[in-house]
Amino acid sequence: MISEPAVGKVFFGRDDILRVLEKRVNALLSGYRQNVALTGQMLSGKSSILYQFLYTLKDTSLIPVYIEVVEEPFPSFADKFIATILYNYLVSSGYEAPKDLIHLIKVAEQFIPHTIHAIKKVKIELSRKNYNDAYRKLFNLTSILKEETGKSCVVILDEFHNLEFFKIRKPYLCFGKIIMIQKDTMYIVSSSQKSTIKKILSEKLALLYGNFEIIEVLGFDNKTAEAFIKEKLQNIALPQNYMGYLIDFTDGNPFYLDVIAKKIVEIANSRHLTSIDENTIIEAFTSLIYNTSGTINQYFTNNIMNLLEKNLRGVYLELLIALASGCNKLKEIAKWFNKKKSGGFAAKLARLVELDMIYKNGVFYEVQDKVFKFWLKTVYYKKKTSLVDDIVNRTNDFRKETKLDIDVYLGENQKNTLERIKELFLLFNGEIVEIEKRQRRLPRFVRIEARKYGKCEDLLNYQESNKYWVCEIWRDKIDESAISDFIERYYSMRERITKKICIALEGIDTNALLLAKEKNIWVWDLESINSLLRLYKRHKLIYK
Repeated sequence: MISEPAVGKVFFGRDDILRVLEKRVNALLSGYRQNVALTGQMLSGKSSILYQFLYTLKDTSLIPVYIEVVEEPFPSFADKFIATILYNYLVSSGYEAPKDLIHLIKVAEQFIPHTIHAIKKVKIELSRKNYNDAYRKLFNLTSILKEETGKSCVVILDEFHNLEFFKIRKPYLCFGKIIMIQKDTMYIVSSSQKSTIKKILSEKLALLYGNFEIIEVLGFDNKTAEAFIKEKLQNIALPQNYMGYLIDFTDGNPFYLDVIAKKIVEIANSRHLTSIDENTIIEAFTSLIYNTSGTINQYFTNNIMNLLEKNLRGVYLELLIALASGCNKLKEIAKWFNKKKSGGFAAKLARLVELDMIYKNGVFYEVQDKVFKFWLKTVYYKKKTSLVDDIVNRTNDFRKETKLDIDVYLGENQKNTLERIKELFLLFNGEIVEIEKRQRRLPRFVRIEARKYGKCEDLLNYQESNKYWVCEIWRDKIDESAISDFIERYYSMRERITKKICIALEGIDTNALLLAKEKNIWVWDLESINSLLRLYKRHKLIYK
């Protein structure tokens, strides 16, 4: 594991997810079971959330069973599962718990003989290599323990998708049948392969799909990311514009923020700096991302070796490089490869989507991880295409690329929100995109006129003569009266308005959202705007 989970005092944020898990545990104690599935990119902090949840779970009427599912022989997984149940049962009951399985069984037998009898049956099936029967009996242990002790189990299967490596016949279907009748056991599953786990839940566990609450673990929001950086930098000052750049560059990913902040502190302390400048950030990036010994560089190098099949690695990497270089539509990708037609790329891109290395939004394809995208473009591709192995010049080129990226961000950041959204709208060219989980075809605007009304700003986006879109940008949380005012303001012009949009930078309350939907007004939040900015090759809007 490249990064150990953060637990206790070093754990940061994620209060909303922890509240959901706590709520589900309380419901279990009240007789209602709701399972949970955590999804998210690698290093997004899923394991830290699970460890922190276990760290704060103090109720001794519950038995936590945390297992990281790895590619190993099924008997090894079974032994870990059994040992974890017994160890946590003994601890929750106030008994001394040994760490090895033989002694755990011996000690526990005097307190839970029925459960131990069932465990011995599992061991017999394992010795006979009847893994399918052992698999069913293994997951049934929590029900037997509940009957014997009255204690419910919370079973956590980290990297859940790896169950398929145990060579069990239809492992997910079998798992689903077991948990359907286990009303007293709560399951929390997680996976860094978002597409895979969603497919497992929707197809292989179709009957239980509604029984799993899916929570996607994203990067920190802007406010949390800023607080995290400030804590990591201790007393070293970081100007607000550079703060915004680091949040944008990392997409709020806690792992990247952590290692970058630590490297910045290391550089600043060695040079006795009390404030961070552009050169310090460039130096930190060079050490972590460019240098082959850098933590982030090594992670990416290992990642492409582990995730991409050896015989197709070159093809997939070429596609990733094309995407990282700004070719995010099929026609642009075909042009990159000097192909007249884009046929043949869709299947390969679909495979990269399955691997969660890229995502598809409407007609656009994008590399999932922004830092990985930067590495592909500025490090991997440059090294691959360099005719002369000139380390000094390549290092300087990387520094220049990093400085350019910072400067572009700072240039965009100097513009006000209205101006940036206006520029975004002018980039629309009839593309299909997904916004708020719905496919939308964006128009081509002829011109855009800006207006200001009290606490909001409007953009009139002309499509053709006497036909236009109206977009209202709110800096405060939108309430019902704001939507009513918006409707009234343009009522007399309703025949000429093709579409109304509300951009809710600080969110929208429930009644206002219902009224907007009733009046066919699109509501785009900050996440939606930033998603569009990224698709159109612009930096994130860091709005607080």
